[in-house]
Amino acid sequence: MIILLIKVLFGYKNVETFWIIREKVIKLEKKDIRTHIYNSMCSIIRRRYGAGIPTLKTIMPFRTPHAFHGIFISKYAKVESGCTIFQHVTIGQNELLQDEKKGSAIAPTIGKNCYIGAGAKIIGPCNIGDNVRIGAGAIVVENIPDNATVVMNKPRVIIREKTREKA
Repeated sequence: MIILLIKVLFGYKNVETFWIIREKVIKLEKKDIRTHIYNSMCSIIRRRYGAGIPTLKTIMPFRTPHAFHGIFISKYAKVESGCTIFQHVTIGQNELLQDEKKGSAIAPTIGKNCYIGAGAKIIGPCNIGDNVRIGAGAIVVENIPDNATVVMNKPRVIIREKTREKA
C-alpha cells in the first residue's frame, strides 16, 4: 500500500496505478480503512487528470493513450474489456436519476474492443456493439450494431448574404 501511495503522490504511471488500486477496492469483502485509503488514492488520480471514472465492477479496465484527461463515465454505464478511450470522452446518462434501480436503463453500455475517439460523447440508454469505432467529436445517442464505424455529421456551411465587416 505504501508503494502505491508513493506512486499516486508522485505521478508514477497513474493510469496503471489507478487500475491496480481499483481492483483492490473491488476485491475487498467489507468496507474498512483500506477502502477509504484506496478510494482517496483514486480520487487524487481523477483530480490530477480532471476525470470522473467510477471504481465499479461495471467499468472494465480500458486503454487510454493520453491518460485519463477529461474522461467522464457515468456510474451507471457499463464498459466491457479491451476498449480504447481517448481524452475528453463523455459516457453518460441523459437524465437525473430519481430511482437507483433504474440506473442501467438510462446510461450507455459499451461492448468489447471498442475505439472511442477524442471528444466523443455517448449519451443516454444506448448499446454500443462489440468492435465499434467511434470517431473524434461524434455524438452518439442511439444503438450501434457490432463492427460499425460512427463519424461526426458533415459540417454545415452557412452562406451569408452580406459580407462581414473587417474588425
